[in-house]
Amino acid sequence: MATFQAPGIGSGLDVNSIVSQLMALERQPIDKLNKTQSLVNAQISAYGSLKSKVSDFQSAMASLSSLSSFQVFGATSGDDTLFTATADSTATAGSYAIDVVALAERDKIATKAYTDTASVVGEGTLTIATGTASFDVVIDGTNNTVAGIRDAINDASDNTGVTATIVTDDAGAHLVLSSDETGTANALKITVADSTDGINDDDAGLSSLAYDVGGAIVHRAAISTAADSVVKIDGFTVTSSSNTVSGALEGVSITAKALGSSTLSVTRDDSKISASVQKFADAFNALRKEIDKQRSGQLEADSTLLNMERQMFSILNSGTAITGSNQSYLVEAGVTIDKLGVMSVDSSAMTELLNSDFNSFANLFAAPDEGFAFRLDAMAEAWLATDGLIDARESGLKTQVDSIDEQKERIEIRLERVEARIRAQFSALDGLVSSLNATGNFLTQQLASMPAFNKS
Repeated sequence: MATFQAPGIGSGLDVNSIVSQLMALERQPIDKLNKTQSLVNAQISAYGSLKSKVSDFQSAMASLSSLSSFQVFGATSGDDTLFTATADSTATAGSYAIDVVALAERDKIATKAYTDTASVVGEGTLTIATGTASFDVVIDGTNNTVAGIRDAINDASDNTGVTATIVTDDAGAHLVLSSDETGTANALKITVADSTDGINDDDAGLSSLAYDVGGAIVHRAAISTAADSVVKIDGFTVTSSSNTVSGALEGVSITAKALGSSTLSVTRDDSKISASVQKFADAFNALRKEIDKQRSGQLEADSTLLNMERQMFSILNSGTAITGSNQSYLVEAGVTIDKLGVMSVDSSAMTELLNSDFNSFANLFAAPDEGFAFRLDAMAEAWLATDGLIDARESGLKTQVDSIDEQKERIEIRLERVEARIRAQFSALDGLVSSLNATGNFLTQQLASMPAFNKS
């Protein structure tokens, strides 16, 4: 049976309050550990923020740390209504005469007119091919209408690239079949096993859908006929199944839009290079700002920040010769750092070097093992690596947090025993005082009941 305890009732002492105050004193080591742990967690968070800025800095160097990233070209059409063009890093600057001779087309055919979409066409099996790929569609009493055949074709799980639609004009509903892709390699062919009348090539029943140009089964004129595009580049003829011609000019893709002639210019896109350099400077400044912020905040006096700055400026201030470049300092490419450590870009100086000595500019940043961006990227990679500069510091702090948790747990166990002992002592004291009070009350009553003696 449980017993009810009310500490202090016998003695009149506020035992709970006394115990709470004593335990507050006993908990001071935990309070100190909590403050230390909060500080360590704040430092871990600070390293997380620092790591994010280092990651941004590394990302900003992605377009500067390899020589291939400087091969940035743009392709300009002399007449966008005739063709458009794009260029990648493998392109070569130059000017070309472009003549769009023919556009690619897809096969598209239509059936005769039926009364409406619910009209019955016929039954049997359609074998529909686009080029060398084909699929079968079974037409029976459940799907033998114009609309039913349309849905059966479109819903076929092995459809190789044919779309069926319905066009209703003044004459009635026409089932229209079209190859999804252009070019003669995707020409449409439809053969029929007609179970309605057993004739597979007439213009009745399901066989009215038969279409085989090579087999001379064409019941009506096609809406459009599969054809390849033909584009001449400086007089050389290039044929493509689509209206996009790739591979004829290395690194350049041309999309034909209409017949006609114009010019194509492929030039180096210095604006993208300039934007990459500016992005690099902005990311550097953001990282330096983060280092300054943490130095005056949670990571005050942390040697890691000083170590990072020393490594960065050791690279930036180096003036050793770089293979493939006539320059040894970033300032020669218009990139400067002021006395406050802020990086800026002189676009005029940068453009001048790009135009006068592009290879030197590219190698200044990206020469393997030597270029500034190459080395800074390797430095950032080492900082962010597992067991790298930042990770090692974070791991040490997390180990410290775990150690504090263990210390707190041990102290909490001890405090439970201390509180139990103190309460036991006060319970004993409470009982003793209660017993003494009872004895005193009894003696007082006994003395009060004794007869009084009169003195003469």
